[in-house]
Amino acid sequence: MTMPILRRLPVVACIAAAWAGTAQAETEILATMIIEGSAGVPGELSITPRQSPAPAADAGEWLRRINGIEAVRMGGHGLDPVIRGQQGNALNILVDGGYVFGGCPNRMDPPTAYAPLHSFDRVTVSKGVTTLQHGAGGSGGTVLFERTAPDFDGRDVQQQGSVGASYDDNGERAGLYANLVAGNENGYWRLFGERQQANDYEDGDGRRIHSGFETTSGGLTLGFTPTADTELAFGYEGVRERDVKFAGAGMDSPESDNDTLRARLDHAFSDTLRVENRLQFTTIDHVMDNTSLRDAPMMKMRSPTESDTLTWKSMAVQQLANSDLRFGVNVLQNVRDARIINDTADKVAFLSWPDVTTRQSGVFAELDHYLGERTTLSGGLRLDYSEASATAADQASDTGVVAADLYRREYGVAGDLDHEAWLVGGFLRGEQRLNDTDTLYASLSRAERDADATERYFAKGDWVGNPRLDPEVHHQLDLGLERRLASGGFEVAAFADRVDDYIFRDTLDGVSVYRNIDATLYGVELSGDLRWAHHWETRGQLSWVRGDNLDDGGALADIAPLRGQLSQFHVREAWEAGLTARFSDAQDRLGPDEVATSGYVVLDAEAAWHWQAMTLRAGVSNLLDKTYSDFLNRNRSASDPFLAEDPQSLDLPLNEPGRSLWVGVDYTF
Repeated sequence: MTMPILRRLPVVACIAAAWAGTAQAETEILATMIIEGSAGVPGELSITPRQSPAPAADAGEWLRRINGIEAVRMGGHGLDPVIRGQQGNALNILVDGGYVFGGCPNRMDPPTAYAPLHSFDRVTVSKGVTTLQHGAGGSGGTVLFERTAPDFDGRDVQQQGSVGASYDDNGERAGLYANLVAGNENGYWRLFGERQQANDYEDGDGRRIHSGFETTSGGLTLGFTPTADTELAFGYEGVRERDVKFAGAGMDSPESDNDTLRARLDHAFSDTLRVENRLQFTTIDHVMDNTSLRDAPMMKMRSPTESDTLTWKSMAVQQLANSDLRFGVNVLQNVRDARIINDTADKVAFLSWPDVTTRQSGVFAELDHYLGERTTLSGGLRLDYSEASATAADQASDTGVVAADLYRREYGVAGDLDHEAWLVGGFLRGEQRLNDTDTLYASLSRAERDADATERYFAKGDWVGNPRLDPEVHHQLDLGLERRLASGGFEVAAFADRVDDYIFRDTLDGVSVYRNIDATLYGVELSGDLRWAHHWETRGQLSWVRGDNLDDGGALADIAPLRGQLSQFHVREAWEAGLTARFSDAQDRLGPDEVATSGYVVLDAEAAWHWQAMTLRAGVSNLLDKTYSDFLNRNRSASDPFLAEDPQSLDLPLNEPGRSLWVGVDYTF
């Protein structure tokens, strides 16, 4: 029996104290997230961003509310997602079809910093390897921020969209957004914009955290649909970040500009064959310094950086008798250049990204085969050619520092610094609907991740990349079970990942270096919900990950402890209210340069009222004003301007915000 992907039934799952029951789904209460299994794949979540609880500073903070996703905090903006203990380019994060690589080697601006959340129609999250179509790597998972084409019928112009505002009193964070779409059967336009501004927030003890920021974003998409089977679209998007403060870094970012051009062409040749094409070019100009937003030290430092990224993807989707076949090509190229300037002496101290180019070109094919109505087998292969170079590695800075000399000093590397490698990826997955309520799935996958520009070529006296790094090779096993009943359900998932040549960052003789090791990562996630007594809903989630360094013994870095939350909500047709307890275990299993953290329990309260097309919501995060820190948060830097208030906190991870009273309003039409 033919079961094409687009006809497979969505799976409704509970996460992050955010669920909408089928009886209330039509009310679209914004205190919840609607979550559906993307393309019917169990364990893969497709989320409507407009339906979220407390306002988020950026997409990284918003993703952290999903079970199994953590984030590294350095300030109030730019939270860097972590999935299954992996981050950076171990995650394939695409913004409207393309990659955005930030301008900060220290990851002040991960891709999620340039993803204005309310402009997207859907955010799809998958953990581990469930598809090969977005490029090499992605061993930790894939996050897709997606804007979908509207479906307008007839010649009359139609409109749809949403506008909203929010305010959080801790840090006086205020946000506005608009997402407007209009068109008819011949085409459409989409106009979107978002602005947020925040001062420094305070922790539970009333201490200021150097964390204020200002972001403005907007864009325009023009789409043409000359036939019902063809769509041609062009888009521009810009993001402007100003005065972004980072207590967890020695510098702040007074300015960061992102500009993106996009084009796509989709055409269906028949009911069973369509072709999708995506082309995107994005530029980032990023500036960091230690003078603009904090007291100027004796040595004034500044680092202007550039990062230009090209993404191209062409894919054909063929629907066969009992299968769906996808095959295509990807090209991903990133060019990065950075300098570290001693403004006190007016000299370039380091060519920190010495004109680095990384490029991956690959082909892929994957197949979903349907063995009746209850069994699906999926599999695929991809092959990529990866190359990297640093054309300015032999050039001297104004102070006489040569990047190639630093590579030689730390690793004994001499001669040709160019890198090339073939990357092989693949997966085999089976899904079995045991009955009308239970689905069991299992998969085996292989993914190779090559080093990024920083890991391979960064060049600074106390931080040096390794040009001879081998690609990571992940062999991963996933197992999961979903049960969905009329009164609730649960999902349990487990994974084990054996990594050859894991890229490990260490500190030797005061210098941050990289080397390949063997490692393992494994973990468990559990989520569930139960509806009882007509209007009561209990929701819960739990996640745990462990990472082991097999070469040296001990732990990998950036592995969060056992975490979870438990919620109790009262839900009516037009309103809902609830209380959530977020909790974390202590973490004393430490990687290099990490500091142990204590466990905590934090209470949040929220409520939402829906009236016609408008939703009002309000709540209190950290209701009891608890002082706490997430283990993954960066330690405070020695130049933190508020360090004098509590100098003993220098070696501790940044505290999360204290009590925060927030309100929001959204109007959808």
